[in-house]
Amino acid sequence: MKKNSLVAVLIFALFFFVSCGGDNDEGDTAVDTGDTQNDTDTGDGDSADSGDAGDTDTAEPTNPGEPTEPTEPGEPTEPTESTEPTEPAEPGEPTNIDPGECPVISINFMKFETSFDSYAYYTGVYAPNTGSATDDEIDFEIFSETAAGTYDLSEGYNVSYSSCAQCILVYEDIVYDNEGYFEGAGRYYYPESGTMTVNSFSYDSGSLNVTLENVKLIEVTREYDSESDGFKSEPVENGSCLVIQNTTLNI
Repeated sequence: MKKNSLVAVLIFALFFFVSCGGDNDEGDTAVDTGDTQNDTDTGDGDSADSGDAGDTDTAEPTNPGEPTEPTEPGEPTEPTESTEPTEPAEPGEPTNIDPGECPVISINFMKFETSFDSYAYYTGVYAPNTGSATDDEIDFEIFSETAAGTYDLSEGYNVSYSSCAQCILVYEDIVYDNEGYFEGAGRYYYPESGTMTVNSFSYDSGSLNVTLENVKLIEVTREYDSESDGFKSEPVENGSCLVIQNTTLNI
């Protein structure tokens, strides 16, 4: 009787164990199912990529053509000989203006006479003689404010003899009185164009180095001006002219 009871208890216990184990599997299955769902979502994205790759047919590799033979290098060209550097051209002489009907004169001699009232006075002679056979003269008047540089003889204060600072005046056919003093001249000339380059100048010693370029002098009047207490010049209509082309003087 006890034996049968023991067998019954064992059977019951086995049945209970089997029942409990089955419930745990179902719970695990639910968990696994949830994991499967997650795996499925992730797999969808991968599947799309895999599907695209699967749809593309793998192209057969093309057979490479026969390798081209390398071209043989040509003969190296001989380097060209460098040309000799050209010598710098020496500066040419300044171009002379066309004098036209104006006689060309050259200054043969110029000397320092005196300096006073802030300017220096120089006098000289030129050739050939113009006008008649009487004396001709050329004068420079340089004010002490003059510095080294190039000055236009036809612009600014140099436009007239009454205001010039770098002055040139030519006396043609000078007339002297009975005592040998200057009385006047047949014609006077003053620059209409050209430049004077003052290379060096000393008011105290009177030393002067100047270069005249293409100076055209035209006939002018020479009249005393009471307002400036000096002489002024006015062009003479249809007057004569002279040209000093290019010269350097060291006085």
